[in-house]
Amino acid sequence: MNLKRLLSVLAFLAVLTLFCSSAIAQELRENPTAGMKVLDLLVVRPISVVVSCASTAFCVGTMPLAYVIGVGEQSARVLVEAPWRFTAARYLGDFHHYKDGKPITIVQE
Repeated sequence: MNLKRLLSVLAFLAVLTLFCSSAIAQELRENPTAGMKVLDLLVVRPISVVVSCASTAFCVGTMPLAYVIGVGEQSARVLVEAPWRFTAARYLGDFHHYKDGKPITIVQE
């Protein structure tokens, strides 16, 4: 049990050390490493699919009220388009830009 805890702490510190340097962060923005691509494929994308499904279901459930209030289009952009765009419309390992070159933001106008 203690060995597992120690290995978990060491792995966390290794990841934290990797992402502390702004120079390394800038380099990862421009050229994602193979490790970042694997992390994106195996961890970030599956979580993103689950969050996208949940937010889409929430949007569908609140759609009648949102359209009555007058925020239907904005809620659809935030709750449906943005999560699915983050999930499927970017290259592996690139967390800053979509495939069309636009930066990743919550709402696209």
